[in-house]
Amino acid sequence: MTKPYTGVTQVRKFVALASALSLVFLLFALPANAQTYPQAVDRTAVTLTYWPFGATSAFSGAVSYQFGPGPWDLLASYRSGPAAGFTQFTFGGRYHLRPPSSGSDVYGSLQYASPSPGTSYFMVGGGLTETLAPGLKSYFVLNYAFIPAGAVIVPNMGFQYQVSRQLAVVAGVDVLAGTGYLGVNFDFASR
Repeated sequence: MTKPYTGVTQVRKFVALASALSLVFLLFALPANAQTYPQAVDRTAVTLTYWPFGATSAFSGAVSYQFGPGPWDLLASYRSGPAAGFTQFTFGGRYHLRPPSSGSDVYGSLQYASPSPGTSYFMVGGGLTETLAPGLKSYFVLNYAFIPAGAVIVPNMGFQYQVSRQLAVVAGVDVLAGTGYLGVNFDFASR
């Protein structure tokens, strides 16, 4: 007798595939300077984060806005630091796929990044958000950045804990830069 094919099985297969692809891309992508990209986990939200880099730090903010009940989000983010005078603005969209289960969110993204100083480039990526318990989400985001020095994979993962109906605390790590971050998330959709 065979087991029925469930959403949990689909999520496990997706996580295994994402992990394998991350490893392959990390082995073949060219190195880059610390590439930190703020993440907005929820579909209509503002996320503010603090990234410590030893003696220096970076601050970032990310906004996502859902277009109606459809699968599209608008994404925008801004980062200042860690180097003095360095800023970066990203703008793009996120397309949500049909989730494998009610507690999952699977999406792809396309973004334009404009660092200052530096040359602009595009990023293609995807992610998975999984509800682990009431009020607790985990997320994994993978961006493939086509920077002028060569393509680089930027994995980012973390947790989001809902403190109130609209406010959540975010803690994560930018795997490529090897730095953690802390932040807050304000969800406008739950108003």
